[in-house]
Amino acid sequence: MAGPRLVGDHEARKRGGVIVRHQGALRFLPASVVVRIASCPPISRVPGAPEPMLGIAHEGGEIVPVIALDEGDERAPRSRGTLVVCRYLGEPVGIVGCEVVETGSFEPDPNVEGAVVASGGPARTLDLAATFARLQGARAPLAERHEQGG
Repeated sequence: MAGPRLVGDHEARKRGGVIVRHQGALRFLPASVVVRIASCPPISRVPGAPEPMLGIAHEGGEIVPVIALDEGDERAPRSRGTLVVCRYLGEPVGIVGCEVVETGSFEPDPNVEGAVVASGGPARTLDLAATFARLQGARAPLAERHEQGG
C-alpha cells in the first residue's frame, strides 16, 4: 500500500484556475471561485436592473444573475457564447464578456504580485469585487430615480 504522495515545492506553488481574455488582457480566475464553464443559456432581463446586469439565467440547476464584464468596451467580444459561473460571497453569478483561453494549473508570476504566468505573460487576477462594486454603483442612480417617482 502506497503512502500519500508528497507534492514538491514546485507543484505546491501552482495555482489552479481559468485564464480569460478581458479588455484585451489575460486575467486569472482561481479554481476556488469558478464553479463551471458552460454555453450561455437564454438570459431573461430583469426590469430595473442596473446596466451591467444582463438578467438572470437558469444554468446547472440554479438561477444565476448574469453580469456583463464588457459594458462600454468596444473591443470586447459581442458574443455571449460562454458563461463562466463563479461563487462570489457564497452566491452563484454568471459572467459573460470574456473569452476563456485555458484552464489548468499555472505558475505564479515572480514579477507581478498575485498574477500567474499564462501564454508566456502575466495574467492578473480578475477583480470580482470591483465588478460588483461597479454594479452596486449603477444601482444608486436607479434607486434615486425610483425614490423621485421616475
